[in-house]
Amino acid sequence: MIPGTKARYVSSLPRCILLICLILIPRTVAGQVSVTDDIGTTVTVQRIPERIISLIPSNTELLFAVGAGNSVVGVTIFCDYPPEAREIEKVGGVTSMSLEKIVALEPDLVLVSKSNNKELVYSLMALDVTVFVLDPQSVEEVLEAIATVGKLVGREEAARELNDGYRQRLRVVSDRIDGLSESERPTVFVGSPFRDEHWTPGPDTYTSDVIRRAGGRNVADDLPPDKWSVYNIENIISRNPQVLLSTLSEGEDPVETTKNYLERAKSLDGWRDLDAVRNERVVLIPEDWLIRPAPRLFLAIEALAAALHPNLF
Repeated sequence: MIPGTKARYVSSLPRCILLICLILIPRTVAGQVSVTDDIGTTVTVQRIPERIISLIPSNTELLFAVGAGNSVVGVTIFCDYPPEAREIEKVGGVTSMSLEKIVALEPDLVLVSKSNNKELVYSLMALDVTVFVLDPQSVEEVLEAIATVGKLVGREEAARELNDGYRQRLRVVSDRIDGLSESERPTVFVGSPFRDEHWTPGPDTYTSDVIRRAGGRNVADDLPPDKWSVYNIENIISRNPQVLLSTLSEGEDPVETTKNYLERAKSLDGWRDLDAVRNERVVLIPEDWLIRPAPRLFLAIEALAAALHPNLF
């Protein structure tokens, strides 16, 4: 035996083990994350997903916002934002869609919400498709959802930067309305005189949270929490909202739509006597900003706050 050989062999062994570990570890854990979804299930994504399907428009917007749009291979017929989403393969509506189409697209990850068809979701799980339930119901939960999506798709830094910007925008609005008393925060009813049934958000809903953060008060705070319910005209009259909040569809002219809204309200018993109608305080927000729990909600908060408190913005 050559003198010193054993010593060199022994001393090189730890280096060999370290080299093997450095080679093997990235292959087994790179991109693997475990995250708890909105129904309490811990979901493990084995690697950064390259083929993602979104089964609700808000989740589609979240994916594009964090920079994962190129990995989205399937969406619903209602997923229309950003414009690139309109060109992606459609798998159906929100509650009715094709299991066969979804499976055929071979997704690494399917983002669903609580409003999706439960039977379909369970069928996907039974087929060992990685399913993640994402269903934010407040502004804070949307921020958390952005962080979650970023983690799931390997875009944590992008998600963090987005949230930093969104939180700063929220602080700007909050700082401007911070000194308002309760009476200076106008009461708001979400609805339209063109509808026979007045579905409106109750407390602890996403839309009610938008109203609160914009410096308003939802008049329908007596409804069951966490859901939209019917508010009859008698309740609307008794609450006498100071502001009426409704939505604009894509392509509608705000001035013309507001004019039509007021004309309709002034023609109806009960509606014409509301403070909001007499003072012509109607606020129209693009529907997708106000209804979808997605990044454009910050535009909704800013627009609504400016409309409720024009002297502060």
